[in-house]
Amino acid sequence: MVAVDRVDSTQRLARTLLDRHLAEDETPRPFVVVAEAQSAGRGRQGRSWRSGAGQGVWASFVLELDAPRAQSLPMRVAVALATAVNAVLGAETCRLKWPNDLVVGRAKLGGLLIDAVTRPDGVVWAVVGYGLNHEQPAGELPAGEAVSLRLAAGGRPLPTPAELLARAQTEVCSELSSETTGWLERYRALSVHRSGDRIVCDLPEGRLEGRFAGFDALGFLVVETGTGARTVRSGEVFAW
Repeated sequence: MVAVDRVDSTQRLARTLLDRHLAEDETPRPFVVVAEAQSAGRGRQGRSWRSGAGQGVWASFVLELDAPRAQSLPMRVAVALATAVNAVLGAETCRLKWPNDLVVGRAKLGGLLIDAVTRPDGVVWAVVGYGLNHEQPAGELPAGEAVSLRLAAGGRPLPTPAELLARAQTEVCSELSSETTGWLERYRALSVHRSGDRIVCDLPEGRLEGRFAGFDALGFLVVETGTGARTVRSGEVFAW
């Protein structure tokens, strides 16, 4: 583990360390970078992520991927993180908005970002960054859009950010070391989406609106539109 008080981004630091190993033709062991605070934390699609000192879990971990795990990695990590949070908040309080946002009600508690690095020999390494809001009071979060563990717990005792990090990493290791089958059922059980729900997605080619029709065998989103079912492989759900 690489632990720092403050960094611009755990994702950037983890990627720099990985690139250094690979440039020297070394095969690094999996490792984790964790920071007390980030000055330039980022989320999906280049968004900034508020990452104040002591206010959350800000971490990135690096691991080598084999083909069966590569496709399902974002959703399996999301399952692991939600499981860690629900051990604190209670079963299924934290749910998953496709593909990998952690939400309580309709407010975002956490999320993750994955960068892939492919070596010339075809071996793929993943840098998986995630953030979990922990201590922020309501006034420091966008109203109705985000929530912290402290707010969601409603006064119940909480683990420290360091303890939550340890729990999260334990769940991630357990999930990724399990069989590659079965993860989709765990994901479905935690999904916030229900059959027939209205759903609106932002896609690279534009907006898609329809009804939630489930997930395919790879975890891709299936949306029923006026012209038939459509499988969404990349995009973001912003209304559901």
